[in-house]
Amino acid sequence: MTIFRIIAAAFALSMGMAFVSGAAAAPLQCKHSASEYLQVIKLFESEAARARMLAQRNPLYESDVGYYASALADARTCHRTVGPVATASR
Repeated sequence: MTIFRIIAAAFALSMGMAFVSGAAAAPLQCKHSASEYLQVIKLFESEAARARMLAQRNPLYESDVGYYASALADARTCHRTVGPVATASR
């Protein structure tokens, strides 16, 4: 179980770094599956909540809040792009 958490954290961190490193220079490239983006979104949502809580006590964590907000926005955009298309039924 611990090894899975380490692998998941490393994967999420690498995806997050990919989002941040190329966000300003190039358009967003969504190279992963919808389920992978969903996992990253869940992880970043919990980390963003933790960073907001820490930032209330220490302003040095404000940059972490901004990072997670940016990474979440990119992950959500990619999830909508590669995710299943919902159609209205008549």
